Amino acid sequence: MVGVPGRSKGCVDCRKRKKGCDLVQPECGQCKGRGIKCGGYDSDRIFIYQQGTLSRAAALKTDKCATVKTSPTQPDLHDYQVVHHSKSTLAVQRCDVHPTPVNLILPQSLAKAAYSERTVAAFLEMYSPAGIIRNTNVDARELFNLLPLLSTRDEALQMATLAVGMTQLGITTGNESLTRHGRTLYGKALKETAMALRNPARANSKSLLIVPRIMGLFDMLYGAEPDSSNQAKSWLSHAEGELAMIISRGPEAFAADDAAHMFFTTARYRLLGPAIRARKPTIFDAPDWKTLPWKGRTKSYEDALMDIMCGIPELLWSVDKLQFTSLDTVEKEKLRLHTLSKCWTMHFQLESWKSADLDSIYTPAFVDLYTTISFPNIDIACLTVRYWLICLFVYSSLDIASGIDPADDYSLSHPDRPHPRPFARMITRSVDYFMQEKFGVTGLSAMWFPLGNTLFYMNRHRDADEAYITAVMKAWEKPKLPSAMREFLKSFRMTVDLRTLSARPLSEL
Repeated sequence: MVGVPGRSKGCVDCRKRKKGCDLVQPECGQCKGRGIKCGGYDSDRIFIYQQGTLSRAAALKTDKCATVKTSPTQPDLHDYQVVHHSKSTLAVQRCDVHPTPVNLILPQSLAKAAYSERTVAAFLEMYSPAGIIRNTNVDARELFNLLPLLSTRDEALQMATLAVGMTQLGITTGNESLTRHGRTLYGKALKETAMALRNPARANSKSLLIVPRIMGLFDMLYGAEPDSSNQAKSWLSHAEGELAMIISRGPEAFAADDAAHMFFTTARYRLLGPAIRARKPTIFDAPDWKTLPWKGRTKSYEDALMDIMCGIPELLWSVDKLQFTSLDTVEKEKLRLHTLSKCWTMHFQLESWKSADLDSIYTPAFVDLYTTISFPNIDIACLTVRYWLICLFVYSSLDIASGIDPADDYSLSHPDRPHPRPFARMITRSVDYFMQEKFGVTGLSAMWFPLGNTLFYMNRHRDADEAYITAVMKAWEKPKLPSAMREFLKSFRMTVDLRTLSARPLSEL
């Protein structure tokens, strides 16, 4: 089959609207008159089909060509490779037992769409390398459902997604050109996002809310710089931008529909990270932000846990003030009692939350240096580690308010309350589970913040937990995602004062 008789030569948009086209190039008069961007003119389509003699079994064994998934009703496989072709077109060259090439000339717009689809697929595969949806947590599954649709609605989101997907595709295929192009797209996505924020129509779109999350992922995976805080600084700047967009819309906006509500509930945990780093109260702890986004809805078990976590930044602020601010005796005692009261209140909230559904989190029967914790599934693992992290914050704060110096404490229990150390050790013994290749970026995204804060705690009395710290170091020496988490946490560590854990201002990083 060569050509299609009678096929219109008009521009893409005129053919779609079935209107006559005056064929003026590079933009037709019809599109100019309507004030729209002309889609341009496709190259003539030339399809050449040739039945091959390569059997299905032989095709699957061929190691020089990319394999193709097929349905039972498809004919014998024909493997193709994309090669450069003159005049800015793409030629797809068939690999066969005989080296005679068969060319399939694709129009530029179709080739671009196919290429974009492949890079978006590479992005999604990062969350579940095996393509098994149960290997992702709730946050990733929601992203899977909405990203393909929303990325077509806003160019900033499309560029951000393509930047991550193309960079990853370049790394996995060893194609440095793709990797460089992915980084270039990242820069263009930053500029496009700035333009979108200046446009009122685009600034209020749902699509734009996802952009900082995707850009932050790019920084986490590909932004490493030796002995520098720049990687973490860039990630934090995206988080601040996402928080600003959420606050500007107000809490009621996130009860408007399911998509808006999902954006808020999945963003809340991620954005509590910068608030906890800053160790200052967060707006998410305000009553309106704990109620209005759920107007007409029922809070999930995870939502209830995040409500408790929203109080952690203020608790840390009180503890820091108690430790490092010069106060007179009366003021200090008043603050100490306030901090103790808040800790015990959060303790009872956690106990009530846990007893409401004992099967939602996992409690190992025994934990020591030689025990690698394995969870029933990734959802339970993520929720459990978040619970352990909150317990670590609450009970370490309670120790300090009670006059216990963590630098002198070797104990594992208290007679009247849980001790923070077992929670820290359980988090470190969970690293290997989350860093399994089948979990991809899902595991990295879920573990980096709990692990980073656990190491902050353990380093205050390194002798007591040296073996656990060493085990973590050994785990993240592995290539790919574990080493990516190591580099990001190194950068993140440089954004705080290690003596007081107080945050350094972004302007000083």
